[in-house]
Amino acid sequence: MSSRTAEQLTRSGRGMMCRLRRTISRFSPDSLLARLILIFSASFFVLLFLTSIYAGESRHFYFMRALMADRTRRMAETALLLDASAPATRFALREQLNSRGFVVHFSSIRPLVVVQNEELKEVSELMEFMLNRSLTQVYDNTPQLGHKLGERSQMGVKRIASLAVSHLNLPSPMEAFWKSVVQYFVTRPKRSLGPSVYQATAVIPLRDGTWVVIEDSSPGYPPMPAFPFTSILAIEAFFVIVSLLAFALCVKPLRRLARAAEQFGRDVPGTPELPETGPTEVREAAQAFNRMQKSIREFLDERERMLAAVSHDLRTPLTRMRLRVEALDESQRGPLQKDIGELQQIMDTTIDIARSKSEAVSMVDVASLIESLVEDRQDMGQSIQLEERLQDPEVLFGIAPLAARPLSMKRCLANLMDNALRYGGSVVVGVEERGPMLAVTISDCGPGIPEADLEKVFEPFYRVERSRSRSTGGTGLGLSIARSMARMHDGDVVLENRPEGGLRATATFRRA
Repeated sequence: MSSRTAEQLTRSGRGMMCRLRRTISRFSPDSLLARLILIFSASFFVLLFLTSIYAGESRHFYFMRALMADRTRRMAETALLLDASAPATRFALREQLNSRGFVVHFSSIRPLVVVQNEELKEVSELMEFMLNRSLTQVYDNTPQLGHKLGERSQMGVKRIASLAVSHLNLPSPMEAFWKSVVQYFVTRPKRSLGPSVYQATAVIPLRDGTWVVIEDSSPGYPPMPAFPFTSILAIEAFFVIVSLLAFALCVKPLRRLARAAEQFGRDVPGTPELPETGPTEVREAAQAFNRMQKSIREFLDERERMLAAVSHDLRTPLTRMRLRVEALDESQRGPLQKDIGELQQIMDTTIDIARSKSEAVSMVDVASLIESLVEDRQDMGQSIQLEERLQDPEVLFGIAPLAARPLSMKRCLANLMDNALRYGGSVVVGVEERGPMLAVTISDCGPGIPEADLEKVFEPFYRVERSRSRSTGGTGLGLSIARSMARMHDGDVVLENRPEGGLRATATFRRA
């Protein structure tokens, strides 16, 4: 094999493995609990199935053995009875012994018994051995009728008689299994005698030299038990239930840890410590999580203290800069005052972001908050109003309070309103319930934002150059802060261009 062919085979094998992994990942469940139950249940089902197949093989063997033992015992007892009878009475006795499927003949010469079907040779040898063993046992109990014919075989049994099986129609375990599948899931017929048929010819010598030929057959006998599908399904269902309970107890600490981590991301100061109980691994994970919480809280506290100190130290030089700028002439004063104002705004915004993480949660009157934000801007002469539906006091104040961080929620909505007023002209504010979420919509009549920039504008300091240049004011942090504060409430801020023109910002907040 050339190296190129080997390389192609290697690539083909890798491709097959990749496709197999993709197929498995596509159909495998995402939940750890479901995966554990699937793996263990499937393994247990395969174990039950293989055990049942093995039991079927054993059942088939012992059924055959019992059948052969019964038939050969009857043949041996028949030979003993004929051997103990006078030659004159044997024919009359033979008529009494003959029955359906069991026929006795006499011959003065030894008939030749040959196995015609090679597949039945092993069965014939086994049944012949069992017949000779039965003859040995019955004749040993009757010493006066002892046989002189035959030589002892390797297993210590005299080979007196010969036997050949000419027909055997007993389904194999796998044939019985597939038949059970059809009967259980498709036809479901009534149980009846099986179609299995056995035919054998035995030749046994009597002490006077007469040969007894026995034709034995069994046209039908009770069928083999069907494959135990019902039992397997019942055991599998029981195992699935037990696995569900066991694995649920194992996965429960992971879910508790995930919920605690999610809550910690939303509410750093309000997240309690995880209980350090349960198995050793669970206690170690809880202890590690609690240590992490403590370290992060200490880091955030240190950051707030540092930012507070920086802001305190910066206010003094900024104040001195403003006083010195006042002494300059008008042409030089304006640009410097604008730069100082932007620096002050950036510093205040950064401090607000740092402090918003540690704000406590309380009940917020959403109606009063939105009404006050709108009225404040109306008092400054800006074009903003509530949508027509909310101008009815009963509708406005029918909005249920919301558990939130008051200052963060106020800053989020204020940033969105100011952003809409700065770039969109007139603004309409709406509120609606969307299942577990409270949605506040702020729509303007401006030029909107290109579709490609609807997500980019949430990046800190990002600007849409054509309509939001540095000359229009702002720091480029308003939308970033608004989304960050909405996500602290398990919500989000989404922007979309209105079909009739303008931009709509939707801020959502989850109700507790």
